[in-house]
Amino acid sequence: MCSLDNAIVMARLSIQKALLGEVSGNLRAVVFSVSELFLSVRFYFDGEIDDDAFESASCVETEVLADYEEDWTVTVKCFRLDATEPIFDDGVWVFRRREVQVIKLVQKGRLRFRQA
Repeated sequence: MCSLDNAIVMARLSIQKALLGEVSGNLRAVVFSVSELFLSVRFYFDGEIDDDAFESASCVETEVLADYEEDWTVTVKCFRLDATEPIFDDGVWVFRRREVQVIKLVQKGRLRFRQA
């Protein structure tokens, strides 16, 4: 296993552990990327990002930082991206909530559900 693979595995485990107890109902996804000694974590929220959401993201950042040596830089950013918008992020996904999109069909006046 190469060192990049090890860095990805370590980051995934660290972030997933730090997320325990910090996932709110409006958190859509958490994605990260790692390069050399830099770890970038992105939180995607549905709706307004309130103080509690920022606090949870900060707690995750602190927990992740504790898993790394001093020479690492860890950043956490929060983005508002409502559920009607797809998330385009090429990073490594560590959390994704299940989302159901409602599609109204004019045919037969029925309402049909499709999983996103």
